[in-house]
Amino acid sequence: MTMSSQHWLRTIAIACIGVTVASRSGHAQATAVDAGPELESRSTLEAEAAKAEAQHRKSEAWLLRTRLQKGDFQDGDRIIVKLLGQIQLPGNDTVTVRAGKVLPLPQMADLPLEGVLRSELQPKLSSHIAKYLRDSTVRATPLLRMAVLGQVRNPGYYYVQADVLLNDVVMKAGGPIQTADVGNMIIRRGTDIIWNAQDTRTALADGMSLDRLHLRAGDELYVDDIKGSIDWTKIVQFAGPVLGLLVTWKRFFP
Repeated sequence: MTMSSQHWLRTIAIACIGVTVASRSGHAQATAVDAGPELESRSTLEAEAAKAEAQHRKSEAWLLRTRLQKGDFQDGDRIIVKLLGQIQLPGNDTVTVRAGKVLPLPQMADLPLEGVLRSELQPKLSSHIAKYLRDSTVRATPLLRMAVLGQVRNPGYYYVQADVLLNDVVMKAGGPIQTADVGNMIIRRGTDIIWNAQDTRTALADGMSLDRLHLRAGDELYVDDIKGSIDWTKIVQFAGPVLGLLVTWKRFFP
């Protein structure tokens, strides 16, 4: 395949990601009032785990069983908590999960989140707050801290809702840059690859959310580069200090 053909394929792939995000954003604006978060229930995860085990998909089965046992929340996670009633929580709506996987709430006992799934947060929090407050309903939106690294415009960590599509996360980091190999993205948890390039391509094509991919805080989406390509951004970043040293050297040693 020629370089011009590769460039054309990369352009198409990047455009497809952008179109998917744009179309979803438009749909979200039209249905924002009625649509709820699409989070997987415990019964759904149990069925998926049993199916993965029966088909000897060991990595996926491990992800599911770990999620069912330990829950979705990690220390440092953020949850947007809003009371829909006459009584409001004092301070900021965004609450951070403390060490020990507990959610601190003002003038209430901490809410334990060990073993709790994202889909179980809303009813569990509602039941907890009902012990202290009357005539108030609660809306809880869990945020997932995920890293987008590699060949994207703005690599780093981002807090996103767990029901957003994987495509959205890529675009939140500015989208792929010229040297990105959009067909070679992986998802890592520490040193382990939990979704390989083929699985990640399928997730992008099928419009899968972070929750459906069973991701948790600290997971990394890594966008690889095209082998043999030249990353001019890194070259410029390296060349700047070198040129500065050369200028200084010439000034003192003409």
